[in-house]
Order: sequence, then structure tokens, then C-alpha cells
Amino acid sequence: MHSYTAINASAGSGKTYALAIRVLSLCLKDPNGRETIRHILALTFTNKAANEMKSRILEWLLGFTKEDYKTNSELKSIKKYLKENGINISIEDLHERSKKLLDYILHNYSVLNIGTIDKFNSKLIRSFAFELGLPQNFNIEINNEPFLVEAVERLLDKVGDDEILSKTLLDLMYFHLENDERVHLNQSLYEAAKEFIKDTNYEQLKENKSFDQKAYEETKDKIRAFIKEKEEKIKSNIRKGCDIIQESGLTVSDFKGGTRSSIAKYFLDNLLFSENKTKELKIPKDKERSMANFKSGTASKNQSIRDSVDGALTELIPLWEEITKDWIEIEKIKKILKELLPLTINKNISDELNLIEEENELVLLSKFNVIINENLKDEPSAFIYEKVGTKFQHYFFDEFQDTSKMQWKNIIPLRNHTISSEDHTFTIVGDPKQSIYRFRGGDSELMLGIINEEEAKKDGYTSVKINVENLENNWRSAKNIVDFNNKLYATEAENLEPKHKRIFGDLAIQKAKKNHEGRVRINLISHNDFHENAAEKIHHDIQECINNGFEFSDICILCRNGKDIASLSLELGKKEVTYHGSPSKIKTISERGLALELSLTLRALMAFINWELSSENREYLVKMLYYLNENKRIEIKSFTEDLQHILNLKSPEAIKDFLAEKYDLELRQKGLFSLNLYNYIEECIQVLSVSEKETNFLLTFLEVAYNFAQIPGKTLKDFVKYWDDEAKGQSVQSSENIDAIKFMTIHSAKGLEFPVVMYPILIGSNKKKSSDWYSVEDMGELRYVNIKPFNTQIAGYDEKAKEYNDAIAYKEKIDDLCVQYVATTRPEQQLFLYIQRQSDSSQESPSVIMDFVQKINSTEDSFDLYPEVGSSYKKLEKKEEDFSANILSIKEIKPSQKVDNIRIATPSKSYKNRNEKVRQGIFIHEILSKIKSENDIAKVLGNYLLEGLISQDEKTEIENRILAIVRNSLYQKYFSGFRNVINERAIMVSDEQGAHLYRPDRIVETEDGCYIVDFKTGEEKKEHRKQIEQYQALLEQIGKKVIGTEIIYI
Repeated sequence: MHSYTAINASAGSGKTYALAIRVLSLCLKDPNGRETIRHILALTFTNKAANEMKSRILEWLLGFTKEDYKTNSELKSIKKYLKENGINISIEDLHERSKKLLDYILHNYSVLNIGTIDKFNSKLIRSFAFELGLPQNFNIEINNEPFLVEAVERLLDKVGDDEILSKTLLDLMYFHLENDERVHLNQSLYEAAKEFIKDTNYEQLKENKSFDQKAYEETKDKIRAFIKEKEEKIKSNIRKGCDIIQESGLTVSDFKGGTRSSIAKYFLDNLLFSENKTKELKIPKDKERSMANFKSGTASKNQSIRDSVDGALTELIPLWEEITKDWIEIEKIKKILKELLPLTINKNISDELNLIEEENELVLLSKFNVIINENLKDEPSAFIYEKVGTKFQHYFFDEFQDTSKMQWKNIIPLRNHTISSEDHTFTIVGDPKQSIYRFRGGDSELMLGIINEEEAKKDGYTSVKINVENLENNWRSAKNIVDFNNKLYATEAENLEPKHKRIFGDLAIQKAKKNHEGRVRINLISHNDFHENAAEKIHHDIQECINNGFEFSDICILCRNGKDIASLSLELGKKEVTYHGSPSKIKTISERGLALELSLTLRALMAFINWELSSENREYLVKMLYYLNENKRIEIKSFTEDLQHILNLKSPEAIKDFLAEKYDLELRQKGLFSLNLYNYIEECIQVLSVSEKETNFLLTFLEVAYNFAQIPGKTLKDFVKYWDDEAKGQSVQSSENIDAIKFMTIHSAKGLEFPVVMYPILIGSNKKKSSDWYSVEDMGELRYVNIKPFNTQIAGYDEKAKEYNDAIAYKEKIDDLCVQYVATTRPEQQLFLYIQRQSDSSQESPSVIMDFVQKINSTEDSFDLYPEVGSSYKKLEKKEEDFSANILSIKEIKPSQKVDNIRIATPSKSYKNRNEKVRQGIFIHEILSKIKSENDIAKVLGNYLLEGLISQDEKTEIENRILAIVRNSLYQKYFSGFRNVINERAIMVSDEQGAHLYRPDRIVETEDGCYIVDFKTGEEKKEHRKQIEQYQALLEQIGKKVIGTEIIYI
């Protein structure tokens, strides 16, 4: 068996570049590269990463075909790479092969097999649908949440009917009540199910497969009997200890530690526990110190007392040790007992989930790895290839540090089959330092085992020869940033285990390839009021960046979680800077800030709908009025007084009359069933919205509502549930070209880069303890239980508990370090850190990064790590092609105007039960709305083919019809020679007739003005001409010069 390659690619090391070199070298070394490209499979974890790889390959190939190919640096790199591997090809031959390869890919885009692991698994499972007993046309669901919620609700609906289930759930409730804990049955079952559905828990759940409700009853009874027996034994031993002290004629003061910490005080204090007067057994916090103190006997110089104490201790010490041992066993087994129920009913929830999947003909994406592992792992790889339809010879796996153990086990047969042939290759690429998705199943230990040779020998999965390559150059960040990271992580590595020490130490050292120095600035922030104080420093640094030539959009503030984003964005939103010579509010955008649920209009809308559905619940009415008042849609001067008057009105009709008269709030609809779902929601928005406010939120919401309303049989009540479960968290899509400072979580920023990064570092910002599987013995069918760490007192007394806690703590430490590494390696030019100081009362040692920066400068709170050299703090301009489309201005719906119908021209996605001509017409319309020039056709069609939306025959026919349009002399000016193209951009306007949402198919901008093009199917109609004239008038109203309009019938 031959070897395979592992590429360790640190941040900014040119990973995509290295992959593109290898993929294209494989294709271009062969005169018939079109055959090679068909047999290459490159997989990663996100569509964005896959699209980046596709774009890089196509951009390079396009560059290789141009006249200046001899000076093309990437083509030279491929020539050099091939020569280093013993293949000498002239640059002229590479140029000619590139032209053929590019032409082949553009006309056969589906041969570019670059996608996500999930998409590959989907294709694999669809191929085996019959063998797996799945519906042939099953749907794939990415989001588990609504189905898990439904499964839990179905299970709870059986309470009362299913006697065993009812008893089991009551047990959980009683257990929580006995331990003075709140009972959140739905939530606790859902949280457990959410964890157990992950493939990372598969092995342990499989070991527990026989642990059913019968086994639970037996185990529960056994555990409770064990606890009772041990507690009685502890009480008996406490009484024995008290008797020994009394019979010896000793007092508490006779023992070392006296009334503070003597062994006599320990027994007497716990007498209440032995008499059932308290539930709490008092245990000394520090085991070793207490043992030393107990054994030291007495401070008395009286020999008689000394002899009596020594005699008593020979019995008291063993009793204390026995009590402590029994207490540890009780506390550990109580923790296990608490987690038994979720394990017990996991099978019940899984059964309900399977029924939901069958009823809806769907498969949850999260189950794919398990399905493959259980059903396909033993199939011969040749058979799998035959079913998938392509025999791959070269594999590339990107972001390997995020691969789970099960994914790797599923991949191993393909790896072994591939490297059994001399001319086949298998390559994995990743960086364990950027493994920040352990909570999703990512297991960096796999790549650590591959990179570290000593680990590779132990790991059965990596028992073949591996060629490890380390990309040591950094092409992203300025010199000072690279130097800072090299030194910081070398320091961090000193306190790590050997397998991590090498990754964060020697293998993390990079050579900076950028010529400019760059900047690293440190700000030490007081522990108290961190967000407020950090915002002051960030405000100052933003202004300084602006003064140095940076734009708002050059800056990204990276935070650990949404809570930090909310706090900092709130503080910064109060501040102003001088921007382009004028005072300006600090403009920011963030993932959290764009969630639909943050719109006051939409909050008011959903409160109103809930009130309509349940008029007796006036809490919704109060919420609606509060949000409308906050949004300035209505003005309630005395909220309490007016609210009291409103709530005293007897009927909903009387309330609506009052609101219409006093606040011009016309809520007197004709009734829920007089309008269809979408039009009803549209009417409500018309009444509740405020002119010139929250436009993006309302546009996005209307499209969400429109899409939901297309589902047959859905009601307003269904929409409310959809909003609560899913829709409220959807984000308003915002252009990447908005000039605003970006707030992002570090997880979202992975793979990205920014000219300036500002990174607040809080102590303990990720204090949520993770859980893990804990092995148990002598518990019947139970083998593992998933628990969080033991409390520190238990860990202080029990070695196994301490080892378990230490293992989790170390994993969390590595998680935090990886997150920090991702954050500090995003900047290109400048990095600003805002590090929280420890509180004055803290007993913990300073964090490594705090200790590191204070060794450099221990006297200042704000300082640059490297002195300014020349103009190194000024923005370094870089030339980039501007792909941004013009953003059209839009106006808000005016509440004083009537909306009869907001028209949303959404492309149809219902292809079933339509004749072939109409079906193809719909596809052609969609594709024409997605392309800018003829060069885009093959790529878009390739995606349709890859998604399984069209067949190869359909692709050829549709391509011919589109080319006939694009190459038509009458229409060529709309597909070439333009300055910019805007496809299907939504425009909302209000006029004297109401508010409307328009979506021209194509706006073509040239030096002289713009053309408006609309694509239509069917026969020519007057309405079509009227519509495009409306588009023209609209664009002219907002200052666009329209030099022509065209309706193209397809």
C-alpha cells in the first residue's frame, strides 16, 4: 500500500493556493486533462469554502489561457511543482492544455467535483436509497431542531396512556424536586436529544443499546438501594465517632484544631445528619490538609489527654476515611442517576423521530454519517463507486481538523482503495490549531495523530505511511502580527501536552511574506465594567484607524459570543467619530443585529397576531402597544394610564375602535379568513410599520412569509409557530459592500481576513462546562453515562473524578486556545487586543496572553508592541477588482397608505406536474436571471446538474436555447460590453396608489446609462410592457438614466 499526504496549513499559509496547485498539476500533467478532472474529488465542510476552491481553479485556468501566460506566476508555480515531481512540461504546453481543460469544464461544469462532505454523503445515500429502505425522492433536512422538538412533544403526549413512560418521567420530576432543582421536562429532554443525535455519541449509545426502560427500573432501584445503604452506614459511623469521643472523656478542644477544624468537631457537626435533621453532610474542603490536621492529634501538653487522643484517633481516622469513601460513592452515583432518564428515553425519542422522517419522507442530515457507517462500511469500495456513478482516483479533504471520528472511519475504505494504486493520490489538509468545532463533532486528535509521528504509530486509523508537509509561510498578515503570533503561541505551547506543544510551538512558527511592518496594539482593561471600558478604547482606536486612512468596512470586531457583540455594539452605538471630515455615528453590522426578531415592527406584528388568535390573553396586546410606542408608530404619553384605560375596555372590537380613534391605528380587519395568509400579514405590516424605518427587515420578512404561504394548508397559527421555532432567527441579508464596521463571532470569521481586527478578550467568557462520557461498572446494561464535570470537592477526594475533570478542563483549554488563535490570525495589517484584567480578589494565575504582554511592558495599560516605523500605521492600499453592484435606494411602506397587494416576483420552484415546455421555460428564466455574461452559463448549468435539478439531456437543450438568446445580435449588448449587471434586485417604493415591491430581472449598466431587461414565458401581453415601463419610471425617479428597455420572450 502506498503513502498519502497530510498538509499542515497554519492560518494565512496559502492553503487554497496549495490545493489549487495540486489539483491543476494533476490535470495539466496529462495531455488529456479532461479525463483526470473527472476523477478528482475535493471535499470540505462549507459551501463557501467549496465555491472558493472552484472559483480559484477557474480564475487560474482563465489566466493561463491569456496572451500574457508566460508571465503568469501561478502557471510558473505549476511548472515548478511538476518539475520537482519529475515531470518536465514546457509552459507553452501547459498553456495549450489549460485552454482545452477550461473549455471542457465550462461546457461540462458537473465534472468539477468540489463540494461539501454532506453533499457527497447525500449523493452516496441517494444512490443506496433502495437498499436502505428510504423513499426514492426523500428530502434532506439540515435543521434538526423543529423535528426534535416535535419528537419530544409527541413523546410527552403519551404521558397518561403509556404507563411505563409516565412512571419514568415522574421519576425524573421527583428526582429534581428532591434535589431542590427546577423541573423543565421539555427542555431537558430536548437538550439531551440534541446531543445524542450527534454521531460523536454513536459508539457510547451503541454500547448502551440494551439499556431500556426495564433496565432503567432495575438500575434505578439498585442505585437508590445503594445510596440508602451507604447513607445509613455513614450515619452509623458518625454516631460511633461521637460515642468514641464521649467514652474517651475528651472534648472538642482537646483535639488539634479545636472548635475550628478538629476531627472531633467534624463528627459532632455531622450528628444532625445522622439524626436526619439535615440533608447535608459536612465534608472538609481540603482532603490532604484535613488529614494532616486530624492525624496531628492534640496540642495539649497533658500526657493523659495526649494518650486518650492518640487512642481515640486510632478508631476515628478509619471511621472518617470510611465515611469519606462512602460519601464520594454516593455523590458520584447521584450524578449518574440524574442522567439516566435522558439515556432511557433516548430510544423513545429516536423512535418518534424515525416516524416523523417516514411520515414526511425526509432524512436528517445529522444522521448521514451513522447511516453510512452502519450500512455501507462493509460494502466493497468498487461497488460504492459504481453506485455513485464516478470512479475517483484523487481525493482532497480540506479542513480535516473539523472531521469527526465517524466521518474518518467512513472515509478510510476510500483512502485504502485509493492508495492501493500507484497512480492514485489521497491528500488531507488542515490545521489542528484552528479546530474550533469540537461541539459539532470535529476531532482535531485525528490530525494530531497524523502529524505527530509517534501518535500515528499508535492510531489504528493512520497505520499506513504518511508524508507530512508543513506550509511555513504566512501570506496574509504583516510582519509584526506574524512575529507576535509566533512568540505568543510558542509561550502558550510551553504548558501543553507534547502532542499539542509541537503543533502550537515548532509547527506554528511562520515566515512573514508581506513586506510591510503592520501593527499590534495592546489595551489592558479593568475587570469591572469591561464592555463599557473596552468600548472607550475601541472608540479611540477606530478614530485613529480612520485618521490613518482606513474605512469603517476595513474593521472587524471579533467577539467570543453574541452577548459580547450585543454589549459592545450598544456602547459603540452611542459614540461618534470624525469620518471623511464630518461627525458620524459609528456604523456597525453584525449577525445578531440582523436577526428578524430584533425588528420592533415585527415584534409588534407577531404580538398582534397572537392577540387576534387569543384575544383573552391581553399580554400580547400590551406587548404590541409597547413595541409600537418604542418604534414611534404611536405616541403614548402616559403609558400606564392609557394602558389601564385600554385594558378596562370589554371587547377586542372596543379596543380596536379606541386605538383607531386615538392613535390612527386601524386594526379593524374584515376577519382572519377574509384574506389569504400572505395578504393578511401584508395588511398588518401596512398598518404597523413606520415610514423610512426597518426596510430591510420588512423586505426579508415579506419574502419569508410569502414562501411559507406557498405551503398548502398552512394557517396563521402555523405561521406563529414557524416564527417562534425558526423564522425569528433568520438574518436580514445585507450587502458585503456596506461601509460599516463588522461585528462577528470568532467562529463565523474562520477562513476570513480583514485589514484591521479588534479582539476583546474576557476572562472566563466561555464558562459553560461541556460534558463527556463517563464509564461505569457493575450497573447491569449501562456502560456509559454523559455527565458534566464533578464538583471540585469530589474531585479533590477521588482520583477518577479528578482525572475526568482534568481531561474535560484540558479539552476546554485547547478549545479556548484554538479560538484565540483563529482570532489573532485574521488581520492583514493591524491587530488590536483588549485584554480583561483579573479581579482584585482572583486567586487564579494570570492568563498566558496577559502574562506574555506584561513581560513586554508592565507599566502601561495601552501600548504598541512594536515601535512605529515610518508610516507603518497608515493603511496599505491594495488594488482589487470591484465586483460590487450598485445598491438601489428604497423607501418604506407608509402606514397612511393602503396596500392592496405587494407583488413579489419570486422564481417558481414548483416544477412537478408541469408540461416540459413550461418547465424548461422556468429554468431558462431562472438561469438568465443568474448570469451576467455568456461565460457564466456553463457554471450555472453545472450547479443545476450537480444539484440534480436537471438531467444531462436537459442541460444540453437548455444551454442551446440560452446561447441562442445571448448570441442573438439583437440582445448581445445586454450580455457583453457592460459596466455592471444587477440581477433580480428587489426594490420597494410607495406612491399615491400604495406600496409595491418590484424585482426587475436584469439591469445592465453602461457608460451611457442603463438598460432594463425582463424575461417572459408564453405569449406577448400588454401587462408585460406596462410592467417594464413601471421599472423605467422607478429607476428614473431615483436618478438612473434609462437608455432602453427590452422584453425577451423565451
